[in-house]
Amino acid sequence: MRLSSLLALAGASVGFLMVRPTPEQLAQDDPAIVGAHCVGVPDGGPGMPLTGWSSTGGDLRIAHFFGMHALQLIPLVLLLPAALAPRLVRLADERTRLRLVLIASAAYAATFVLLAWQALRGQALLSPDGPTGAAAGAVALLTAAATVLALRSPSRSASPSPHRLAA
Repeated sequence: MRLSSLLALAGASVGFLMVRPTPEQLAQDDPAIVGAHCVGVPDGGPGMPLTGWSSTGGDLRIAHFFGMHALQLIPLVLLLPAALAPRLVRLADERTRLRLVLIASAAYAATFVLLAWQALRGQALLSPDGPTGAAAGAVALLTAAATVLALRSPSRSASPSPHRLAA
């Protein structure tokens, strides 16, 4: 819960970036509107279906939305392995489940930072450049590797296998 709260707070803080005046607004004597959610393109341009997020430039609302919803998603990541624990032996250990939640939280935080970084550089969500794609790939690869290691590593409290007892 603490990690999801911290991530939600970070997501909320992105809202402060949206209320800062843009350079164009600072150049005006009395701007009608102060702040913008789009970066590199004017607000109100072409947007994605359903969300309206900019499809031509960076949009800070994406990172804001993603970060704010950590409060709902991270606890679900905690509940899912706990619900599956009676069926999956590897999830029976509480420390394994904790490792999985920590990995998911780290991946969520990295994705949040990646989304904010992409938006601040004026890139549309579905049009990442090479460094953004490489960073996304690294997050995915590291998350998958950490998950495999968390599920493969035996718990310290696990009882030894019957074959080892005989030796």
